[in-house]
Amino acid sequence: MDPRPAHLQTFQARDVLFLPLAGGQGWRLKRYAILSHGRSFDPDIVTAATAAALKRLPPAGNLHEADGNHGVGFQIIHFAQVAVVSPVFYWQWGSVLANAEQMRAPWDHPTRFATGVTEVIGCLWEMEIVSFEAQSWQDSLLAPHGGSEKSLTDYLGRALPRARSPDLD
Repeated sequence: MDPRPAHLQTFQARDVLFLPLAGGQGWRLKRYAILSHGRSFDPDIVTAATAAALKRLPPAGNLHEADGNHGVGFQIIHFAQVAVVSPVFYWQWGSVLANAEQMRAPWDHPTRFATGVTEVIGCLWEMEIVSFEAQSWQDSLLAPHGGSEKSLTDYLGRALPRARSPDLD
């Protein structure tokens, strides 16, 4: 038995799902779900999390706006042990990643999202996705051939390599 406290146990990867692109109010959001051990994917929670995200995001800009956001971002819906946690990130000023207030829903009301811990950016499982998304944005939009709708389409289609599609049946 490992003598370390529970919060310092050996890191174990969690299942990551790449969800269908979401849109609304001018936004295009890539979406991921992370499943903690013992937690199952629930499309109703995903729907509620995406609706809550769209309410928290600023008005969507477009790809060619230099002084604002680009109406493009990504959302992580983490079916964590303690709650459903959902950070939302978006691109602005070409190379800056911004974030909306973290959202959190307790397991006894998993579709009621309120503001989470404001100083938290994300956990290690979420940061794996953030790191991939930053590199993907750089490789797609900021590459020599980037800056176009074609490069945006390329970005929106890229997923963390180990992410799988959810079984939505």
